[in-house]
Amino acid sequence: MSHDPAYESLRRAHRRFSVRATAVAVGGFLSYVLLSSFVPDLMNVSLSGHFTLGLALGLGQFVLMAVIVWRYLVHMRTRVAPVARGLRGLARHQEEVAARGRATAEPPVAPGAGEYRPW
Repeated sequence: MSHDPAYESLRRAHRRFSVRATAVAVGGFLSYVLLSSFVPDLMNVSLSGHFTLGLALGLGQFVLMAVIVWRYLVHMRTRVAPVARGLRGLARHQEEVAARGRATAEPPVAPGAGEYRPW
């Protein structure tokens, strides 16, 4: 199954999305930490009253994570789940064919033969 082209495309699509989403999340968090560490004057700029740029960017981290989770769900629903359903059906079909092949190849066994009864 792992050599099936559909399985390989599924893994490739999932890996590509995971790398991009991780890079965006880590980049967002890292940029916030670096800005707050090295440019505190910029982070203290008042946008409205006591609402500063640093606070806005900090709250933006929640928005960033929500967008990444939403895109992950959309990606899984549209690209990964249909291919996974197809592969699951293919695996079940191959399993049924193999089970039918084993059933015809094995000789019939008498009922109770080889059964262990301790009493």
